Amino acid sequence: MPKFLSYFSLVMATLCSALLGVATAAGPDGIRAADISVGSGSAQTALMLSQIKRGEPRAALRGQNLAALRLEQVDLTFGNNGDVKLKSFPKLKTTVSGSLAALSQSRNVVFFSIDPNLQKFAESLVAQVRSPHVAVVAMDPTNGKVLAVAQKSNSIPSLALHAGFPAASLFKLVTSAAALERGAISPSSEIAFRGGTYTLEKWNYKPDRKRDNRHMNVAEALGRSCNPVFARIALNHLSPYLLRFYANTFGFNSQIDFDLPLSKSSAVIPSDDYGLSRTAAGFGAVKISPIHAAALMSGLANKGLVPRPILVNNVINSQGTTLYRAETEMIRRLTRAETSLKLLEMMEQTTTIGTSRKEFMVGKKPLLKDVRVAAKTGTLRGASPKGINNWFIAAAPIEDPKIAVSVVVVDPQHISTRASRLGRQMIQRFLGT
Repeated sequence: MPKFLSYFSLVMATLCSALLGVATAAGPDGIRAADISVGSGSAQTALMLSQIKRGEPRAALRGQNLAALRLEQVDLTFGNNGDVKLKSFPKLKTTVSGSLAALSQSRNVVFFSIDPNLQKFAESLVAQVRSPHVAVVAMDPTNGKVLAVAQKSNSIPSLALHAGFPAASLFKLVTSAAALERGAISPSSEIAFRGGTYTLEKWNYKPDRKRDNRHMNVAEALGRSCNPVFARIALNHLSPYLLRFYANTFGFNSQIDFDLPLSKSSAVIPSDDYGLSRTAAGFGAVKISPIHAAALMSGLANKGLVPRPILVNNVINSQGTTLYRAETEMIRRLTRAETSLKLLEMMEQTTTIGTSRKEFMVGKKPLLKDVRVAAKTGTLRGASPKGINNWFIAAAPIEDPKIAVSVVVVDPQHISTRASRLGRQMIQRFLGT
């Protein structure tokens, strides 16, 4: 056996033997598990594997005390098409070579895509929130790797997978995309309406040239989440069929492939004008999960292409053989690349003049220096779980997105625990701004 494979086998065999309570003999050059110190570095598993493959086993092993680890056990199965499935969310507590890991029922080591430092930060945020239900998800928009998942609920297990949350004004992104793709509107298109910014009732939902005495362009309307504007866009430029088509394009009413059982998000598009207008503005029977919301945001940040969400990075057996390695896969196209860029530019208004302005601006200056953030908020009462659902999804920096986040807080008790605050803190932490 080549020397570097012997080192690799030592790493994995030591880990599994330690968990099984079996003593480990000295490996190549007399290296023993007891000789390797505890490590909590930030280097990813990929670095360790690449060092081994390059014949640098000592560099890969340095700082690791595999014998001291007590890995969480997870229920993982292999599918017929080469994928993997976890039965439930791992606790994400043990780090091996800088990556969070667990042990499967077959004694294979499972490495996760999670960023340990960001995960710890997300968990600390969620722990401080006085709310019955909170979920925070961070994702790499270029490849779908989940960087952090923190959640708590007094009644719903695996809240990040739960698709019972009303999408609320997040659905305005679907309405915007549909109209932009058709060429019916541009970000600067002025829309006439009447009534308050958030008012959408039977007396003001229909266009009326004589009575519509307010105007707002589409980009500003998205940032301010102006409901009558999106009702007008739907009634003037879309149809129930078109809005239904784009809802399905955005992943509603279909299963999204993930490493865990993910509830299907749903969208019912009414055929009547009043129902259509309210659904387009975010008041409809549209439900979404936090994981789906993060994937949707990733797609907009990734030139319209949605990456398959990834939690399991790779699976390795005790002999050092890689049984599974996650591959980046684009699972759907939301919009053309130019449309997604327009949407990101429009969504910046949320953080500069709109519903999240107070979280991202200090006076006229951005709180995150030299970082432009595209975001969308949503607020609506839901039934599963019961309460006011407060949403925030975002990607940053706009020019070259490195992180996408989705946050939902039900019945936040204080402004400091609203979704926008938590989302901004996640972005700030990850980008180091």
